[in-house]
Amino acid sequence: MDRELLLLGLLLEGQMHGYQLNEYLEHTMGFCTNMKKPTAYYTLNRLEKEGHVRHQTEREGKRPERRVYQLTGKGRAFFHELLRSRLKEFSRTYYDDDIAIAFMDRLPDAEVRQLLLEKRDKAKGILDQLRHLPGHAGSARHVVRHNIAHLETELVWLDGILEELGNAHAVKEVARHGQTTSRRRSH
Repeated sequence: MDRELLLLGLLLEGQMHGYQLNEYLEHTMGFCTNMKKPTAYYTLNRLEKEGHVRHQTEREGKRPERRVYQLTGKGRAFFHELLRSRLKEFSRTYYDDDIAIAFMDRLPDAEVRQLLLEKRDKAKGILDQLRHLPGHAGSARHVVRHNIAHLETELVWLDGILEELGNAHAVKEVARHGQTTSRRRSH
């Protein structure tokens, strides 16, 4: 549903050829979608078969022919139906990284700490990129702010785990030091 909504929404702005759509997806919408070219073309073909999109073939000069896609009346109505349906829904987000977090206690704390610091650096890098995006007009600015809010929360959460790991390491060191001291006293 989201792929269809995205492509129909882009075509709502006007007709576009496949290359334009893919460039827009990669460079302008890349912060909120990872749709690849084959998926975009597959979805466009399906939308065309369903009568939501049509294409015409154009050629400029000696360049190869290209398909220029445009929305049909049926596609416009379908876009608004999908938009209304999606706006009122809430999808719980599942993070693939959580599976690794669930098993991180199988590694030494120092290694986990180092890996999480690397994860934190990556999240911070993405956050910095989003903060430096040129201003998005209209509703797109809300998507950018939504992603920024999630990343800020992710960093707070990671800092909490890193602090906990640091405290756990300190407690283990104190305990180990205490055991060494008590062994010396008993001898």
